Amino acid sequence: MLAAVLMSPTVAASTQQAEAKKYIAFRNDDIRPGMSLDGLKAVNQVHIDENVPVTLGIIPHPNESGQANQLLQDSLFLPYMQSLASNPLFEFAQHGYSHTRNQVSEKPSEFIGLSYDDQYNRILKGRTDFVEAFGTAPKTFIPPFNNYDDNTLKAAAALGFIEFSAGSVKDIQHRHIDGIETEGGIEIGALNAIEFSASIQNAREFVKQFLTDPQNNTLTITYHTSLFMNGNGTVDEHRIQQLKDFIDYLKLEGLLFTRLDRSDVSNASSSVVSLSPSTGLVPLSLEGGSPSAFLLVGSVGIVLSGIYVSARRQDETKDEPNK
Repeated sequence: MLAAVLMSPTVAASTQQAEAKKYIAFRNDDIRPGMSLDGLKAVNQVHIDENVPVTLGIIPHPNESGQANQLLQDSLFLPYMQSLASNPLFEFAQHGYSHTRNQVSEKPSEFIGLSYDDQYNRILKGRTDFVEAFGTAPKTFIPPFNNYDDNTLKAAAALGFIEFSAGSVKDIQHRHIDGIETEGGIEIGALNAIEFSASIQNAREFVKQFLTDPQNNTLTITYHTSLFMNGNGTVDEHRIQQLKDFIDYLKLEGLLFTRLDRSDVSNASSSVVSLSPSTGLVPLSLEGGSPSAFLLVGSVGIVLSGIYVSARRQDETKDEPNK
């Protein structure tokens, strides 16, 4: 009886949100072996606490002169990433191969100007390393510097990628090319604290436009872990709070959340979602076992056909600042 009472508002919230059909896909770029994990763990914990997915753009071979599979060589990075691999909140996307700028392109790019075969082989090597390290092939490709050419698209499509994330919304709209879905997005974050805050405010204003745009139903919002760090290498807790506040704002606007690959995780076990004391995440089961639903103290959420629906409780919205 108690489970039935608890599930009613969750299902109702998911129904209301599903009608909006406007999705946010967060993307965190430049995840790589050798990086400090403190910032990555801090921003990932925001997504866990908020029950909001994120696509991690992982660079498989950041040291161009290095040998073998570099994803396997960092004894801290590898086990941490493997601990996330089965959590449906996290998508592992391939962010180029080495993320180094080639000498052919006038624009900053790893790929522009290279032959199709060269691009194909670079992407293939990164994809192969992914499979060896994480046990699964990435579905989303993110070209470094957000720059690419036709050969990049064709090579990624030929290698089985289904999502291609690059550029700004102004430069590229959501569309299908060579059997692969492409879309641009916006970016939040900056080195300067004032500019960092301004980027969040600008993103809020863009979201308002997105909500009334009949042509697009998904907005990618990109950030970099490094921009959530202080100059002394510690995590900037104020910026972490700004990310949390921004996500709460998106929830209040009625937006849905998805990974870039739109994976169907509706049959995923609730046990793979990391529990957080700050949210009081409690797994609940619907009759038949699908989809998996999660009740959170202070918010309600449901995983439904690969789309994560989250909504703040009504009694928690009264102290929100004016939008």
